[in-house]
Amino acid sequence: MRKIVANLDPRWMKAASNELCSHLCSWIDHDLDREIRRVLAWTSFFPGEVDLSPFIQQQLLKREVYLPRSLPDRTMTFLSIGSDWSDQVEQGFMGIPEPNNSSGSLFVPESLEDCLIVVPGLAFDKSGNRIGRGKGDYDRFLGTSSMDQATKVGVCWKLQLVDHVPTHEHDVRMNWLCHEEGMVDPDLEAVDSIGEVREDSPV
Repeated sequence: MRKIVANLDPRWMKAASNELCSHLCSWIDHDLDREIRRVLAWTSFFPGEVDLSPFIQQQLLKREVYLPRSLPDRTMTFLSIGSDWSDQVEQGFMGIPEPNNSSGSLFVPESLEDCLIVVPGLAFDKSGNRIGRGKGDYDRFLGTSSMDQATKVGVCWKLQLVDHVPTHEHDVRMNWLCHEEGMVDPDLEAVDSIGEVREDSPV
């Protein structure tokens, strides 16, 4: 999958990123069954990643937006950003673009019913399971008990959706998935799969 996404056409990625961001913005505003006041996003770094810049710009007009900082102990924290956020991004200790310490306030993980977390991944399956890039930063962050209340959306290209990804006890399932063609509800996918099995069953 690393090889596949690293060789995508940049022109296609730009157009597809815009489509994906449009789907995500529309879904938050019109289709999500809860009000979102805080959004935890991220900036693209690895070859072939979705560019969330259009999404971030749109959300800054309506909500608080935070970007992650990776710490040397392999934990993550998030800092709020403003409209000039692109000027406040610096290279983190892993080379990944991150907001500098003066960009804004620290994210406080309390009362997260109004919080949306946009999660990157190398691959997802339609049940909402995720494979990251092996460092485990998001697994640790999402694995805390307070994160259960937040809405978690895995973001990827449609070609990164696979039939099944291996899971471990500490892995966190996404509530939703978003790609350039729209939103995917893992719960509905699971219902459809069960329906297909029952329909094909000889019983």
